[in-house]
Amino acid sequence: MTIRPLRADDVGLPRLTFDGAPPAADAFDLSSHARAREALQFGLPIREVGFNIFVMGDDRSGRMTATLAFLAEAVADRGPAGDWVYLNNFRRPHRPKPYQLPTGTGRQFRDRMAALVPRLRESLQKAMSAESVQASIHGEAEKLRGEIARRMGALRADAQAQGLDVVETERGIALMQLPQTTQPPSPDAVARLGHDVEETSRWIAERQVAFTQWRQGIARQLGEQVAGVLLDEAISAFASQPRLARWLTEMRVDLVEHVPGLLMLPPDELPAAFEAMQRRYSVNLLVDHGDESHPPVVVEPNPTYENLFGQIDYKQVQGALSTDFTLIRSGALHRANGGILVLRAEAIAADAELWSFLKAALRDRAIRIEERHRSGGPPIAGAPRPKAVPLDVKVILVGHPRWYYVFFSVDPDFQHYFKIRAEIEPDLPATPANIASYVSMIRRMAAGPQALPVDDGAMARLLGIAARWADDRTRLTARFELMEDYLTEAAAHARGAGKSIIDADVVDTTGAARRRRNGLIEDRSHGLITDGTVLIDVTGRVIGQVNALTVREVGEYSFGAPSRVTARAAMGRRGIINIERDVSLGGPIQQKAAMVIQGWLMGRFARRHPLAFNCSLTFEQNYGGVEGDSASLAELVAILSDVAGVPVRQDIAITGSVNQRGQAQPVGGVRNKVEGFYRTCLDRGALTGTQGVIVPATNARNLILHDGVRDDVAAGRFHLWTVTTIEDAVELMLDMPAGDPDARGDYPADTVYGRVMAQIIQFDERLGRGTSGA
Repeated sequence: MTIRPLRADDVGLPRLTFDGAPPAADAFDLSSHARAREALQFGLPIREVGFNIFVMGDDRSGRMTATLAFLAEAVADRGPAGDWVYLNNFRRPHRPKPYQLPTGTGRQFRDRMAALVPRLRESLQKAMSAESVQASIHGEAEKLRGEIARRMGALRADAQAQGLDVVETERGIALMQLPQTTQPPSPDAVARLGHDVEETSRWIAERQVAFTQWRQGIARQLGEQVAGVLLDEAISAFASQPRLARWLTEMRVDLVEHVPGLLMLPPDELPAAFEAMQRRYSVNLLVDHGDESHPPVVVEPNPTYENLFGQIDYKQVQGALSTDFTLIRSGALHRANGGILVLRAEAIAADAELWSFLKAALRDRAIRIEERHRSGGPPIAGAPRPKAVPLDVKVILVGHPRWYYVFFSVDPDFQHYFKIRAEIEPDLPATPANIASYVSMIRRMAAGPQALPVDDGAMARLLGIAARWADDRTRLTARFELMEDYLTEAAAHARGAGKSIIDADVVDTTGAARRRRNGLIEDRSHGLITDGTVLIDVTGRVIGQVNALTVREVGEYSFGAPSRVTARAAMGRRGIINIERDVSLGGPIQQKAAMVIQGWLMGRFARRHPLAFNCSLTFEQNYGGVEGDSASLAELVAILSDVAGVPVRQDIAITGSVNQRGQAQPVGGVRNKVEGFYRTCLDRGALTGTQGVIVPATNARNLILHDGVRDDVAAGRFHLWTVTTIEDAVELMLDMPAGDPDARGDYPADTVYGRVMAQIIQFDERLGRGTSGA
């Protein structure tokens, strides 16, 4: 036999030793985070395409907070990223150009241009309104008008001599007959005068064009004079930026070309024209890193397309939408350019189209603004299509492993763009180094505004709780952020009790309050057992009936409860009849477990005789489905009991999986399962001193039970056993030896297996004689 009773020290909170004053530590000092730290250290310096990083870890494992703290430290000794501006593209205004500038230069250039354009406007207005300029223009205009008047006077006198007159119409100069003339003009005279009219019209047009060109020449000279001084200053100030100097030169050319148009406008239209000029030459400071001393680490909590890639704003002008390059707005990719962008994996996975755009940006190393909301809509006049911003960013996705395996890893492109995986383990061994780091982190959490200091007694209890959350006496949970919530609650309980420190009693009070607050469904489930609605026996013996154990999860809260498994055997050839499978309530793992049991039965009892029985197997009062194999030990005990006719102890519950060799295999949730049966026994009356739970030996280290169970185990009022084989479980639950075969493969008659074999042979003989019952 390999049955081992467990002592109280084997199942209570583990006693982990620690130093009272550990060195300062953070999450990445824990061994559970070592792989993630190494991956980040390796991947961050690599600038080639595709070496982005996926940080994966369980919820509350510090995967985001610890990663951000690590990134902040990693970029602290690197220089800041450059600024980005959008400037007008004078040749193609609908395609504004992005310009990268040294850190802080963007703000300087914006402010310089914001001050320069009003000076240009003021200087131009002053130059155009100068007396000498206006007098020159007025003089040339008067001279032209005089020449035109003289030419028209001579033409009109000649026409009137022929009985005609010259008039000015919307279409130009025309001849018409004088009203008082009775004799029509001769055709030759009309033809000659018509020719003179055409010549005069052509001459006037040429003179007006010449005057306009002369006036534009004056305007260009004024523009050159004004822009030359001011723009030369700006070009000199930004001489170290060749692209800016080139743009300023283009601006000078554009300005000179537009000044003549300003001179032609009436005074009441000049304000609007100068306002348009202000926008035309303004600077759209897209990204400003002037106040930063290191590359940006940008976290985008809501990565919509617009929040990531930027957008173009619109404004209403006289009832119509209007926009220009000054209304281009940056996204997180722009702000993180030259640094690191951190995104939550679940947010990206929620929008497959956004994921496609992000892959395209990483592939092309460019940020393009696509106005998805206007797709298929009418075009808007003047709406810009900004040229792409070159992209140099390290993207870090942070998320739970399920997002990595369910969404991202099935995308063949994913490995091209996220070649580095930084994985946080769910727990960590309780080594002295890890315990020291854990204690340090708890001390730091306890120094927060909502917490209180923790004494050594409380610290020992908290470390034990961390092991309980890890479901392993030799390990601690890596979900250390859960401890921060626990400390906040403990501080509230301590203050309520008038304490200024968190001690062991406060820790225990917090745990009890949590169970009370979150345990409504658990209480109602156990209430159904107590009032007899759900049939569970915790005393006595019954043939073919076993108390199996189940776990239910409600959000973050889990609890266990017993579930009755029954088996009913009769003559037949079908073997096990899995009722859950036949009614589609059994999941694939539960169905597999039933088939494994069938395999064990055949290997044990059907080598010389057929397995001549039908045995229906079910979870009583189960209406919501069954999944998992953790009850297969219980199911096998129930089958053996019913076939052998040996009653099963109802004061013992069992959990564990079994393989085809009859070996007990570990299962999950044993802590909750044991506590669930313990509570059931208490609810049904005082403990009898014989009640307990059987678990696989490999689950012993997972038993970290609350103090009530530990105390009753210490007092001998409740028991826990570990087993390694089905034979161990049979002997404990049926109080009869399982039986060892002799050389012929026969079992002693006074053993469970002997009785099972005898019954199978009897069934087979009756079936062979044609006895009804198949």
